[in-house]
Amino acid sequence: MKLLAILFFLLMTAVVVAQEVLVNGELTATAIVSNEEAIPFWMYTNTNASIGLETNFSGAGDIKASYAFSNSLLEAGAAFYYRDGVTDEFQRRDLYIKFQNNWLKATAGAKKQDEKLHGLSATNKNFLLSSNARPIPGLLIEANNPLKISNSLGLDWGIAHYSLNDDRIVDNTMVHYKRLGLHWKIKENHILKGTLQHFAQWGGTSPTFGKLNNDFKAFVDVFFARKASEINIEDELLNAVGNHLGSYLLEYETQTSLGDFTFYHEHPFEDGSGTRLANFPDGVWGIYFQPGNKKIVSGVLYEYISTQNQSKGTIAGPDNYFNNSIYPSGWTYEARTIGLPFIISPLNNSVRAHQFGLTGTVKKVDLTLKASIVANNGTKASPYNPKQNAIYTFAKASYSVEHYGQLSLLFGYDYDDTKKDIVGSGLSYTHTF
Repeated sequence: MKLLAILFFLLMTAVVVAQEVLVNGELTATAIVSNEEAIPFWMYTNTNASIGLETNFSGAGDIKASYAFSNSLLEAGAAFYYRDGVTDEFQRRDLYIKFQNNWLKATAGAKKQDEKLHGLSATNKNFLLSSNARPIPGLLIEANNPLKISNSLGLDWGIAHYSLNDDRIVDNTMVHYKRLGLHWKIKENHILKGTLQHFAQWGGTSPTFGKLNNDFKAFVDVFFARKASEINIEDELLNAVGNHLGSYLLEYETQTSLGDFTFYHEHPFEDGSGTRLANFPDGVWGIYFQPGNKKIVSGVLYEYISTQNQSKGTIAGPDNYFNNSIYPSGWTYEARTIGLPFIISPLNNSVRAHQFGLTGTVKKVDLTLKASIVANNGTKASPYNPKQNAIYTFAKASYSVEHYGQLSLLFGYDYDDTKKDIVGSGLSYTHTF
């Protein structure tokens, strides 16, 4: 990251003096009050860690510079924030350099994901990589646009290497990532997409097992999820090297006279039983609708989420999502879940949830409404008794004034049948330049 910071500084210096350079940025300040030390769920969840569980004030600033040349784009960006109520109050969110052309995109550093479905989805449309945790540093090389195979078929792909440089039980854990997708334009206004993505935690130094394999042979084993010796414990050969997570995403998009519909199902897996769909119907089942007439409502979302099956009844036993015996910190970064935020590693990964979302505009006021009905069951090995039932609600009303910025009112209410209710409100101001 030090080398990247130097390169970023040099690039920013170069683009500032160059011509045809677009520079823009954003400053945000948010104040939140709550009847408890904790604030409502959707006020801090899926915020890229810009707000913590007990945050009352958050200030953030980001800047981006881009330079277009020869059908290509070079971009550098940085974003930092301060918030109280967390261990590291001042941190970077983004620090990256990106190059892209018509077919390729390469991003070095840490950069937050693009917001999808107007931010209404519980996972930002990615079960394994939501926008809940701070962006992880690494190198991502991917298709900028699907590679055209024929007039109706396109191939999407991506491969990355990330480093979990936080304070965790296994130091210097690495993450391998790849995806492969096929886009099929069935006919005009009808598109079917299928995507396979794969993550794997590997390498690092464990306080229990010592230094884990991190050479090229180990990488090949991780890439192909191949069974091989990683640590010297009994029966360890039964598993592939590293902690593997993956998902299948199936999407169908159609345009009608009423508006645009997107139907999607993302199915998670963590071992062979999950890849064979033995954990069906676990995952996210969603529908998103954008009305053709967006005068008031611009987006409506519903998701049904379940992680209760976990390949129960199979020889390998439950999948135990986002937990791992060799990597006890689990699928987290700085103790925040990287994927589906309803899963809290290692305590709770058997959940059932209904996610509702709506966004629109009424008399120049932009509105966002979210509500989640969640049943938290603990884990298969240690179920909650009694089970926890919760409702998380959130509302945001924003009004923009040209040249002056955007002012937003926030409100959240959480009901939990095992804890006290949480009521919170906030005020946020954003200025872009």
